[in-house]
Amino acid sequence: MSQVSAQPSKLLSGKPIIPAQGSGRTLSLALMVVGAVCLLATLVVAFTASKDAALPVSKIALGAYHVGFLFVTGISLGALAFVMILHQVNAGWSALLRRQVEHVMSMLFPLCAILFVPILISVFVAPGKLWHWMDPAVAGDLIYQEKQAFLNIPFFTVRSIAYFGVWSLLAMALYRWSLRQDSTADRWLTAKARKLSAIGLLLYAFSTAFAAFDWMMALDYHWFSTMFGVYFFAGNFGAMLSTVILILLALRKFASFDQVITNEHLHDMGKLLFGFVVFWAYIGFSQYFLIWYANIPEETAWFLKRRTEDWYPYSIALASCRFVIPFIILMPRPFRRSPLVLSLMCVWLLGCHMLDVFWMVRPEVGGYPGPTFTWVDGLAIAGPVLLWAGLLVRKITGGPLTPTNDPRLAESLRHKNYI
Repeated sequence: MSQVSAQPSKLLSGKPIIPAQGSGRTLSLALMVVGAVCLLATLVVAFTASKDAALPVSKIALGAYHVGFLFVTGISLGALAFVMILHQVNAGWSALLRRQVEHVMSMLFPLCAILFVPILISVFVAPGKLWHWMDPAVAGDLIYQEKQAFLNIPFFTVRSIAYFGVWSLLAMALYRWSLRQDSTADRWLTAKARKLSAIGLLLYAFSTAFAAFDWMMALDYHWFSTMFGVYFFAGNFGAMLSTVILILLALRKFASFDQVITNEHLHDMGKLLFGFVVFWAYIGFSQYFLIWYANIPEETAWFLKRRTEDWYPYSIALASCRFVIPFIILMPRPFRRSPLVLSLMCVWLLGCHMLDVFWMVRPEVGGYPGPTFTWVDGLAIAGPVLLWAGLLVRKITGGPLTPTNDPRLAESLRHKNYI
């Protein structure tokens, strides 16, 4: 990507900071082409392979694709929450970096919505069903009978469409108002975004929690946890922070962009990242502790599967790699201000988040003994992730890198940390 002039005086005069025409085009195209090839191959395997119970390749392909879909959709959902929170608390320090969060948020529609379509189609036509409760053989299960009013295919379909409807309307409105403010300098658009965020955060909380129940927790319809929605949010938000920090660090390679996105902004993002490392661990441990203490068979079975046999090392690795290691590294203040340390930890935490999603989904898929990772898994996960990354690169390089006429730009430029 070509370098751009990113002087604070240019921003304050209302001039946008725009990358050179064609920047990032090759990278974006390469990511999307490889992602499309992986996605096409995955769909062929998922909808044509044998559903042999001993080796359900089609179900494994769907499960791995579901992991990739949840990974990118979760990061975009985290960005939507972050944008609304920043508007709601009138966070002046974040004005300069909010555009990159908005780019990540904008992936919800249409890309993430389109990525969900194969999963929805698989409910009706795929050889192997990803959700056990969709198998006609469970009709006599007493637990399923009690949950059948909620867990049925028509209601599941309507709910999924409603989730994307809510998220898309919120994301599109906030994104368009932000872009419109660049050209019109209308300060009332900031007030409109703040008002919408007040309502949007409530809608977001309910829709995201129920999406987590439907798309992840219901993979084992016997299991339930009232904390699972918060666990889903905590993981997604931490992964989103890692993604945005990596974008900001990449942008700082431009000429003088470190005068716009300074170490003060990175320090704030580093503090948030550290906070959500702790928050994810707190929610995860609280969920585990309450289920362990209650010792209800329908609840403990989910954790027993991940505490025994081949999945146990992965459970230990997840707790160690996503909490213990980043907690120790991100605790010192100098490390949270170091671009090198932050970049390494963000890549590390994104890998850990992928492991977390895989750890939640793959044990319910079955097929291969234990947590075997196959070429099908790699292909199916890479498809949605590469498509998402390619389109995100195009978004970032296709317009202003920061909001241009946000009324809080001067405050953001002057921002300084004292702790």
